[in-house]
Amino acid sequence: MDPQQPGPSPQPGPYSQPGHQPPPPGPYLQPYAQPYSQPYGHTGAPYPYREPRVVPALPGTPYHRLARTPKHTWWRPILGTVLLTATAFIVMLSLAVAWLLVHEFVAGPFPAPKGADIFPSDTENLALSLVLLAVLTPLVGLAAWMVQRRPFWSVASVLNRIRWRWLLWCCVPALGYVVLSYLMGLLVDAVFPPQDAIGDEGGSWIGFGAFVVPALLILVLVPFQSAAEEFVFRGWVIQAIGAYGPDSVEGRASWLRRVFRSPWPGIVVGGAAFVSAHGYTGWAMADVFLFAVTVGWLTVRTGGLESGIALHATNNLVAFLLPLAMGHGSEWNQQGGAPWTLLVSDAICLGAYAFAVTWLARRREVNRFS
Repeated sequence: MDPQQPGPSPQPGPYSQPGHQPPPPGPYLQPYAQPYSQPYGHTGAPYPYREPRVVPALPGTPYHRLARTPKHTWWRPILGTVLLTATAFIVMLSLAVAWLLVHEFVAGPFPAPKGADIFPSDTENLALSLVLLAVLTPLVGLAAWMVQRRPFWSVASVLNRIRWRWLLWCCVPALGYVVLSYLMGLLVDAVFPPQDAIGDEGGSWIGFGAFVVPALLILVLVPFQSAAEEFVFRGWVIQAIGAYGPDSVEGRASWLRRVFRSPWPGIVVGGAAFVSAHGYTGWAMADVFLFAVTVGWLTVRTGGLESGIALHATNNLVAFLLPLAMGHGSEWNQQGGAPWTLLVSDAICLGAYAFAVTWLARRREVNRFS
C-alpha cells in the first residue's frame, strides 16, 4: 500500500452506534474526594446523617445556662430532677441496707438504732452519712447525660470538667476564711455577753489514739460529701432553672425575661433548697442561706463549682475536726439555732472570701463561659 494514501477507515465499534453510551469513567477518573466519601468496599447508598446523642452548650454560654443546649426541651430539666431524686433514694437505700448486712456479718448483731444513729459507733454513723451523700455526684452527672443529653461533667464547669488547678487555688482564700472566722469569733466573744457569743462549748483534747481514726475518715470523705452538695444545689438546681431563661430579652415583659435570663432565680431557689436540707433554725438558717447565695454567685461568676467546693469542704472539715478533737464527736449531726452575731460575723467573712476569689479569678483568667 502506498504510504501516502490513507488506509481504510476503522470499522465502527459498538459504542459508536446510535443508542449506545460510552462506559462510565473508571475509578481513577473520579474526583479525589469521591473514594473517601464512603468506607472502603461500600457500594450501597450513602449513610444518612446521625445527630450526636450528647451535645454541649454553644460557645459563649454562661454557667447557669449550660443545660440550654440544642437538645433542650421544657420537660428535660423536670424529668431529670425526678430521675435524680428517685435514683438517689434507691441508691442510698440500697447502700444503707448493704452496709447493715456487711456490718452484721463482720461484727455481729447490734442494738436497735437510737434516733438518727444506726450503729453504736459514732465514727461508723458519720462514715455512712458521708458516703450516702457522696454518691450524689455521679448521679447528677448521669441525669445530665441521660436526660438532658449534655456532657456528664458539664455540671462541674463551663469546660465540662473539674478544673483541678483552679480548685487548689481556691483553697487558699478558703483557709483565709477559716482563720478570719476564728478571729471574728474571738472578737464577738470579747464584745458581747456570753449568752450572745459564738464560741463553742469548750472541752479537752481527747488524745491522739481516739482522734486519729475518725480524723482520717473525715479528711477522706468530707471533701466528697461537700462536692456532692455543691453538685446538687449549686450545679443541678442553678442549671435546671437557668435552662428556662429565654434566648432573648426582646418582647413583652422584657424585665421579666431579663430576670429569668439571669442566674438569680436559680441561686435563690438553690439556696432555699440547701437550707431546707439542713436542720438549722432562726439566725442559723439565715446564715446558711447567705452561705448558699454567696457560693452560688461565685459559681456563676467563676464558671464552675470549684470555689464553692473549696469553701464548703474547708468549712466542713473544721466543723467536724474541731468538735472531735474537743470530745464532742458524737454531736456531729446536731443542728439548731445561733445568735444574730453569727450572721453578722459570717457575712464579713463570706464577703472577704468572695472578694478574694473574684480577684484571684481575674488574675488567673479563669473561664466564665463555655
